[in-house]
Amino acid sequence: MKRRELIKLGLIATASSVLPLTSMTNEADTVLVVGAGISGLAAAKTLKEKGYKVIVLESRDRTGGRMWTDKSLGFPFDMGAAWIHGPDGKNPITAIAKKAGCKTFLTDDDKTEVYDENGKEISDNKLDRYENEYEKLTEKIESKFEDLPLEQDISLDKAVKDLFPKYNNDLLMQYMLSAYSEFDAGGALDKLSAKNWQNDSMFPGEDVLVSSGYEGVIKEMEKGLDIRLNQVVSKIEYDETGVTVSTNKGNFDADYAIITLPLGVLKKNVVSFDPPLPNSKVKAIEKVGMGNINKVALVFEKSFWDNKVQYYGYTSPVLGMYNYFLNTRTFSDVNCLVTFGLGQYGLAMESQTNKQIQDDIMKILKKIFGNSIPNPKKMLITRWNSDKFSYGAYSYNAIGSDKNDYKELGKDLLNRVFFAGEHTSPEYRATVHGAYLSGIREAEKIMDLG
Repeated sequence: MKRRELIKLGLIATASSVLPLTSMTNEADTVLVVGAGISGLAAAKTLKEKGYKVIVLESRDRTGGRMWTDKSLGFPFDMGAAWIHGPDGKNPITAIAKKAGCKTFLTDDDKTEVYDENGKEISDNKLDRYENEYEKLTEKIESKFEDLPLEQDISLDKAVKDLFPKYNNDLLMQYMLSAYSEFDAGGALDKLSAKNWQNDSMFPGEDVLVSSGYEGVIKEMEKGLDIRLNQVVSKIEYDETGVTVSTNKGNFDADYAIITLPLGVLKKNVVSFDPPLPNSKVKAIEKVGMGNINKVALVFEKSFWDNKVQYYGYTSPVLGMYNYFLNTRTFSDVNCLVTFGLGQYGLAMESQTNKQIQDDIMKILKKIFGNSIPNPKKMLITRWNSDKFSYGAYSYNAIGSDKNDYKELGKDLLNRVFFAGEHTSPEYRATVHGAYLSGIREAEKIMDLG
């Protein structure tokens, strides 16, 4: 007999944290939600409001997942998600952030200064010309690959080199391809699908930064929920009658489970499924990419830059290496520059020490602002790919993947085990609202079952 069947018959002992067997006979069904990120909280909240008994199992010692507001620098700094993308229209995060009292700031992409590899500012005319060329480049690639079969897909990097060879060694265009394409899509140029890297949808409106920190949204969402922290899930067993989730603290028995494990965790196969995941889902996990975006926040005693400039760009000779700097003085009184490791460099930097990372960034800043600038007094670095509860930042369409793979990632197992998370959203992948809506979607599937 399966372990789950033995549990239900009471033939083996269960840990004290297990749901009482009597709960299985209650009128309201029991649902386990694995993960207290935004998708898990959305699912749990939706079900709880409809009378379901819901327990959220979270592996970390905090809620939020990749939405994590750190305050060790003396101000709220979002280590992961920081923007509301497309805040207008029906974006649900806008209303939640407003209800939570979050402060937002419209970041202005036009207030950007870009410097070449020697620290010389690039003229606005040249930037405008290149940005027009970048738009034409991406439109031509999209047009060329739109009707080609998926089997003929290649990397965005190869598509650029094949169709626009004049830009192969052009650092300004490489800067745009990294700071725009790699940052937006989440993947490295040599991994992104030329055919599908930007085939998602968006809500209207210019992106806004949650300047008070995304923790406000998480705190609003988690109100009234039964959330168990430090519950590291190792196994999920299921059949036509229900689900058992095993953690480091015991076994939890329920009618249904919603799994919001990040794609990176699914790729590592650190959580087993019994029966095993179907081949179609395993292939989708393999095909969809998980990005390696990282942030570095550097706090200085005083600002040595123009406080009115929103972003500083740098045409790094190394693709993805600290080519974009966000100036927090435009929305706060904190003297902080936030830069990013993008694409393959977002992964490479994780093997470096904090000092090596600081030295590399300061070399760039000294080229732009002069050798006399001081070192930061504080610094904070993310290493999402090394985080055993995420193994990456957010998903992207890798070579040979498409929306069907995202749909597959969101398919349930036997109407008992359901899957949510940004990587299960074909339309809104890699966004907070995509993750949130996926949680609502899966909760509604359970509700539809009666």
